[in-house]
Amino acid sequence: MSTIHNFFTPATQRLSQNFSFSNSRTSSNTGNKGIFSSGNSLIGSTMPQIINLVQQLIQQCGQHDKPKPDPKPTEYRNINGSGNNKANPNWGKAGILHQRRIPQDSTREPGGTTEQRLPNPRTVSNTVSAQNGQNTVNQKGLSDLFWMWGQFLDHDLTLTPTSSNETMNIPIPKGDPQFDPNDTGTVTIPLKRSSATLDANGQRQQTNAITAFVDGSNVYGSDDAYADKLRTHEGGKLKMSEGEMMPMENGQFIAGDGRSNENIGLASMHTLWVREHNRLADGLAQQHPEWTDEQIYQEARRVNVAQIQAITYNEFLPALIGKDAIPKYTGYKPNVDPSIDNAFATAAFRMGHTMLSPQLLRLDENGQTVSQGNVALRDAFFRPDKVMETGIDPILRGAASQTAQAVDPMIVDDVRNFLFPQGGLDLAAVNIQRGRDHGLAGYGDTRAALGLKPVTSFDSSNWRDGFGAKLAQTYEKPADVDLWVAGLAEKPVGDSLFGQTFTKIMSDQFTRLRDGDRFWYENQFSGKELQAIKNTRLSDIIARNTDFDNVQKHAFVASNIHLNTSTGSGGSGNGTYA
Repeated sequence: MSTIHNFFTPATQRLSQNFSFSNSRTSSNTGNKGIFSSGNSLIGSTMPQIINLVQQLIQQCGQHDKPKPDPKPTEYRNINGSGNNKANPNWGKAGILHQRRIPQDSTREPGGTTEQRLPNPRTVSNTVSAQNGQNTVNQKGLSDLFWMWGQFLDHDLTLTPTSSNETMNIPIPKGDPQFDPNDTGTVTIPLKRSSATLDANGQRQQTNAITAFVDGSNVYGSDDAYADKLRTHEGGKLKMSEGEMMPMENGQFIAGDGRSNENIGLASMHTLWVREHNRLADGLAQQHPEWTDEQIYQEARRVNVAQIQAITYNEFLPALIGKDAIPKYTGYKPNVDPSIDNAFATAAFRMGHTMLSPQLLRLDENGQTVSQGNVALRDAFFRPDKVMETGIDPILRGAASQTAQAVDPMIVDDVRNFLFPQGGLDLAAVNIQRGRDHGLAGYGDTRAALGLKPVTSFDSSNWRDGFGAKLAQTYEKPADVDLWVAGLAEKPVGDSLFGQTFTKIMSDQFTRLRDGDRFWYENQFSGKELQAIKNTRLSDIIARNTDFDNVQKHAFVASNIHLNTSTGSGGSGNGTYA
């Protein structure tokens, strides 16, 4: 593991400057002659009293000779996101409703008039999303680290709770070869509805349980009690277990977000950023031994979050939606609400599911599979033991090497035809059903709300090759297509991975997340510190906190070292999107 880097900002050195006489002190035998001239009879006659008074003042002020650390030298983010916007303190706060940037269509919700004529989600999945074992690498050569970052980021932005008693199970078509091979017609995919409240119009509105901001809530938590639980309360550090792994509870890792165990890649990413916080905290403690635990924690958190923001906006988003999709930053805008849009959370940013690889590689320093082997995606869910047995280095090496799947409506069988004791999982069908649960508008109404031209034919050039015909097999007209499917089926525009619809939804959301964040890193840091943060890449964070020192500079572009292990080279990556 790399030694501690001196990456700390002078902004962290802003202690309160106590008034002191230490530089002007003189003894009563010498210095006073210059100040209190004996030629002045008034001063001379009262000299003993004046000297006594001055000595008392010096003694009192001397108590402040050593600067004492201010427990809160600057204003920090609230853990729950409140107060970021002073005029609208609930904007972006955990526990508020998702926005509706695109008008709701309640007729598409379960039981609604439109929903009743829409195709069965599993039927759509079988027709449009079946990958059938085909390997379809993405056009930019992006690595598995790319979708792992996307999931890590998603869990920093959105979490919609589900209801304990409302279900919307997906009926499996009779005779489905995977889920109903016995032709019973009684099989379902179990699914709970999202928790919701009714608005003034009687429409269901869902909640975002975590903070909207890119604020590292997936590392630190979204409420004070949980954030406190993750801390050691010594030296500003976060808790870790043996081997510099995240702490464990009931056999699972615990992190700022409760979904950290969803797969071994995500758990490795979480571990990486807890290590980075503690690395920063150790450096700050060495530089400022007088600082309190709280001060070190907050300053380490501030820098850590800034790095997450920089990697997201300078490295990840240009590869995701194009270099010019986010306008240049011109400063904090207090009139911008950063809260999460329902269509973004429920459709557009579920794009990473299409890029999942069927096998997660675990590689050694020479690019060869470790003795414990690789892990099939279907065996990587909620398996912290698979992370513990090798550590995170082989998982991150494998993810940096392997090229992720193509961006399209298709997803691998490991998450589309996955059987488990409670039933079956089809992530494509679940995404479609979840969009209906939330009353997301169909493709036609969504494009109209975004100011885009209507797509009226399945033969349109707007569709990726072959997908217009597949959609025509299940939907009556393009306007009906469920948003998650349609957004992925659109032909990409410019240097975005997506078509107009998803590109515009994501551009809007990420612009608001930046411009509506008073604590945005470009609004907090300046000079060399700001430039150092801007230049930080994911590869830097990996190199600082693992023994994977030869990670390619552009970690989001696959090195493919596992395809050519004879040289043992770490690869350089040749992509231009990072």
